[in-house]
Amino acid sequence: MTISESLMGDPNEREVIAPFYNTPDESDIVSQLARLLNGLFAVHEAQRMDRNFRGQTIAAVIFKGKLLGEAEALYPQITQRFQGAGFTPLMERRGKSDILLALQGTITAAQVNTRRWVHALLLFLTIITTTLSGAQFQNISLNAISREVQRGNLGYLWQAFVAGAPFAFTLLLILGVHEMGHYLAARRHGVAVTLPYFIPFPLIGILGTLGAVIFIKSPLTNRKALFDVGISGPLAGFIVALIAFVIGLFLTPSSRPNMAFVSLFGSERLGMPILLQVLGDVLRPDITNLARFVSRQPVALAAWFGMLLTVLNLLPIGQLDGGHVMYTLFGKVAWQIAMITFFAMIMLGLTVFPSLLFFALLAAMTGLRHPPPGNDITELNRTRKIIGYGTIVLFFLIGTLTPFSIGF
Repeated sequence: MTISESLMGDPNEREVIAPFYNTPDESDIVSQLARLLNGLFAVHEAQRMDRNFRGQTIAAVIFKGKLLGEAEALYPQITQRFQGAGFTPLMERRGKSDILLALQGTITAAQVNTRRWVHALLLFLTIITTTLSGAQFQNISLNAISREVQRGNLGYLWQAFVAGAPFAFTLLLILGVHEMGHYLAARRHGVAVTLPYFIPFPLIGILGTLGAVIFIKSPLTNRKALFDVGISGPLAGFIVALIAFVIGLFLTPSSRPNMAFVSLFGSERLGMPILLQVLGDVLRPDITNLARFVSRQPVALAAWFGMLLTVLNLLPIGQLDGGHVMYTLFGKVAWQIAMITFFAMIMLGLTVFPSLLFFALLAAMTGLRHPPPGNDITELNRTRKIIGYGTIVLFFLIGTLTPFSIGF
């Protein structure tokens, strides 16, 4: 949530408000912090404001004034000075004034288990589950695999893995590049981050995975860093998915129906995003039914799923990648956009695409409101804004309201 909506909101919502200079302690805190701002921030007004948080009183001081330079250059200096005094600064611009909140406590890197064997194990399990899912898309059922293995026919198991490998490799490449895009962007901005955690889906069905995640262990300091980390993953994954889809168009599909799709959805018909439909029409005009072709061609199918996952990540809600992008572009207005999107997902989930209810729940669990970075003053440059607006257009080009259709 934004500074103004948390500690500087409605006075009736403040749990503890302490006027300045009523006690020596208060005077010392305000004076000490004000001295630390010398040469960096011209203080016009100040207010001491404490708040109870989880049973503890947290000291907070709000300074209103003007930064004596560019926020991007000054914020690290203010942070360094304040952390030495045991405070964390948060900045935003309100009208012609700069607002600086000094919050008691310092933010340190989160302690997340980053043992490499955990990453390797999860990746190994995800390779197995996605490969078995890919085999099912090639009409090799789990029952058949189990039956043949019990008979001692391990060659059939190998055959299943070979059949499922193109789908699994393509999908995991898209997911891996997506997460590494986040990882590299975070490292570029000096943000502590884990390696990707792949998530195997024990109920092997559509994908065999719930995707992959990384954990950011230290705060993103400004909108530029937030934008770069948020957008790098979807764009990197999209590029790989796009290349994979084009390659898949020129590979031979299975001659048999994809019975895994038929059993789940009653048909092989996939909803085709505008961009993929145009690519199919231009590059392979001889394909009379692109949706059926994609459902039977494992590389193209994995690319299609990669596009779907990219769209879901780009939903403009809270901590999703799209939420990061929308906040950096529109600031606090992103909250209204997130609410509209969330309720639209609920309505579409109840009427058109039931699976959207599940994704709406996941989005809500991450939080619909996007928290601000420490420096919420520095704006995106022109290049980043163009990329951001272009990504909004991309969202509609690779998304579809009905990814799965029931019946022909």
